[in-house]
Amino acid sequence: MHRARARQGFNLVELMIAVSIIGILCAIAIPAFGVAVARSKTGESSNTLGAMFKAAATYYAGERGDQGMTGSVAVYCTVDDGGPVPVMPGSQKQVVPVDTSMRAIGMTIGDPVYYSYGLITASGTGSCGNSPNNSNLYTFYANGDLDGDGTFSTFELAVGTDASNQVYHARAITVFKETE
Repeated sequence: MHRARARQGFNLVELMIAVSIIGILCAIAIPAFGVAVARSKTGESSNTLGAMFKAAATYYAGERGDQGMTGSVAVYCTVDDGGPVPVMPGSQKQVVPVDTSMRAIGMTIGDPVYYSYGLITASGTGSCGNSPNNSNLYTFYANGDLDGDGTFSTFELAVGTDASNQVYHARAITVFKETE
């Protein structure tokens, strides 16, 4: 009688096919993973721009009193242009230095960040007693260079006031070169 030999292990062709399949999967997955990581880093900018808006809205509606005066005066105030902080974004996180305008609205960023942040007003300087229906009160922005190639991705949030002088922001953040 003829006895069948028990099969032991894989032959060379089977191993080559398995290695080829793994190589193809890696070639697809690694770039997709890089894009996913870059997109996760962009979430920082949306959160920070939202926090800047909330701080500026609170500052805008807050009553101000000058030293030595009784009662409150001058509401609907904006601050001077501020930022960018840090001055140059990079591929590594950086500590955010103190910015006078951001501190004035009560905005501080305690953790290191990938993006540099700033705010722009229509006039470049802060003022009080701003009128309603101003569609260009602030533009908050975040610039990033996640891959370190010198090309920035930019996120902007436009802020204005309505007929009752309440602060509002655009429905969406404007994005230029999201994962650059």
